[in-house]
Amino acid sequence: MRPVCRLAGLALLLIVFAPPLAGAATVSGFVHSAEDGEALARAGVSLAETRYGTVANEKGFYVLAGIPAGRYRLVISHAGYRPEVRAIDLEERTALDLSVELAPQPIEIEAVEVHAGPEERTLEPSKLTLQTRELGRVPSIAEVDLFRAVQTLPGVSSLSDFSSGLYVRGGSADQNLILLDDVDVYNPSHLFGFFSTFNVDAVKTVDLQKSGYPARYGGRLSSLLDVHNRDGNRKRMQGRGRFSIIAANATLDGPWSKGSWMLAGRHTYIEPLANAADYDIPYNFYDLHAKLNYDVTPSNKTSLSAFRGRDRLDWDQQSLDVLLDWGNDTGSLQWTHLFGNDLFSHFVLGGSRFESKGIIAFQDFEFGMANRIEDISLKGNLSYAPSSRHLIDFGFETKALDFLFRRSRGDEELEFSYDGFYGALYGQDSWELSPLWQVQPGLRLDYYSGGDYFDLGPRITVRRRLDPLTSIHLTYGRYFQYLNLVSEEGASFADMWFPVDETLAPGRADQIVLGVDLGPFESFDLSVEAYWKEYGNLVEFSEEFGNSLIEENADLGEAFLSGDGRAWGGEVFIRNRYRGFEGWVGYALGDTRRTIRGFNYGEEFHPAYDRRHQIVLMQEKDLGRRWNLTMQFRYGSGQPTTLASGRYAVRDITGREYETVLPGDLNAHRLPDYHRLDVGLTYRIEFGSWTIEPNLQIVNLYNHENVYIRYYDTTENPVETEDVTMLPFLPTIGVNVAF
Repeated sequence: MRPVCRLAGLALLLIVFAPPLAGAATVSGFVHSAEDGEALARAGVSLAETRYGTVANEKGFYVLAGIPAGRYRLVISHAGYRPEVRAIDLEERTALDLSVELAPQPIEIEAVEVHAGPEERTLEPSKLTLQTRELGRVPSIAEVDLFRAVQTLPGVSSLSDFSSGLYVRGGSADQNLILLDDVDVYNPSHLFGFFSTFNVDAVKTVDLQKSGYPARYGGRLSSLLDVHNRDGNRKRMQGRGRFSIIAANATLDGPWSKGSWMLAGRHTYIEPLANAADYDIPYNFYDLHAKLNYDVTPSNKTSLSAFRGRDRLDWDQQSLDVLLDWGNDTGSLQWTHLFGNDLFSHFVLGGSRFESKGIIAFQDFEFGMANRIEDISLKGNLSYAPSSRHLIDFGFETKALDFLFRRSRGDEELEFSYDGFYGALYGQDSWELSPLWQVQPGLRLDYYSGGDYFDLGPRITVRRRLDPLTSIHLTYGRYFQYLNLVSEEGASFADMWFPVDETLAPGRADQIVLGVDLGPFESFDLSVEAYWKEYGNLVEFSEEFGNSLIEENADLGEAFLSGDGRAWGGEVFIRNRYRGFEGWVGYALGDTRRTIRGFNYGEEFHPAYDRRHQIVLMQEKDLGRRWNLTMQFRYGSGQPTTLASGRYAVRDITGREYETVLPGDLNAHRLPDYHRLDVGLTYRIEFGSWTIEPNLQIVNLYNHENVYIRYYDTTENPVETEDVTMLPFLPTIGVNVAF
């Protein structure tokens, strides 16, 4: 209990040393869009010609506390909206509730002089946000995809054109905390990992924090991907549909009573298309998003959201039967309550489930596998603004977790079943020391019952403003992870989640981030960051487990091998608005290494997702009133691969003799460099309130052969290498419809 007492003591000290000013006034409220009533997260709120300023949180709520009595101009702004200016008179001890709606498509207004106020009091280094419009404009492979859009950001790698997995700043795919409306999603993929399960038209924003995320979040070592569904239009009913060569989706939303609703669905038609071409591909996927919002009172807002995504392949042949079935289900009940003008709270009761099963049968032999992870969670976050200089966040998170893994080969069966409890307490203070200095100290206490682990994770961010358009920041954080993923590239249905126990310690990462931010300028913003990550207790699946040599009563320390690792690098990210082009350009340098005891003879190696250099470019340009052009270019230095050091003859149990290769040092070589240019062209047609957008997408415009797998033809002497390449020149068409 000693760490709990320390955390409580820290929160108490923060509150004691940050008292509100005697007689000071407070202004608070919600910021929404006048067009559809959606909350405008991260809207800027400031008092003109003063140092008082803040930003709205993810629910659109803002608070300015500790304001002396007087007359002010309150300026509220958001990118893509016309600023709102309100004259306010504040008396001593006034608590003014002022909610506003901002009109979209900014127009020319009389200039408002706003002196630079404090930057975002919730400091968030390494954070990038993509809006719905940006997600939908990224050139895609048949389907608009959220993860493909995220992969266009510097510092985010993928293993291939066939994988939507995210590898962020040297972290593995399971080290990303992926949230949908504050609930964990454990396997967000369709089509064996080719697409993500999220419907971009149902999503409002995607926040990617690549390193150094704050104390409110935990349980993963690398990054945070926070996906927020749209609340729904509170003004009128509207809809949107997308039709590609493999799937169709539709989104509807509108007002009801004191709230709004949103419903979105997507379904593939790969199977009927294959049948029409005389192919037997009995595969389909679908996903559903739903959200219902209701404002009980202005100070009490509730929402109910649900998500379901499923994939199924049922192939029944004379000599071979294959059944693969996997998917996610999530749901949440959320309550936002204002205890006062200076105390905001948000509570979430949620559940998440990933389940997969596979059966492969031929003749009299059957191979089967099943994996399941379930969690029921309760979270609470409170934000308290005792003065204009402090924003204190504190809260808790609890999870009841259940894991199941089962594998069978003929009459043999291996099963692991675990359950556990995860709990966390956290607190942090976003503190403006002066107009030039900001600091955000934080502390998170994690607990996991499997192994009775208590872990303390300190976090701190310091920002120094050099001038109104330039600032530097430094972040340190310690993070812990209590579950591990065993995955196969191109086979997301086979993802297997395992917890830690008393024989397998949780993963640990220490992260340091140093960065410089410049802007916003008229035509661009610039961010430069360098990072260092030191990992402990990283794991690899043991070869014995993979060969079913582990006993059923074995502990997890026998199924996994553990070790250490490190990752370092730097990134340059430019968001541009220049001569009609809008988008971003980025460069990333990175190096990732691991050393696992009992794996690769204990020698250091680069994991497969290590990329030394990456260049990304995403640009959009309107070509007149109706045409829109998008371009995406990606370059990456070759990823690690293992080449052969020799060959030898093998004789199987039937007496047949054949030759195979002897692997050399693990990932000691590199495949050729990767690069690809994609373009998209959209034409806009309007009929009254309806909009129709036919589009053409071209992947790999100049048909570069990017190597996916390099293998050896041992029938030749000397042995020759053969390459399996990724996507060739591939044009696709689609239609978007909105009303």
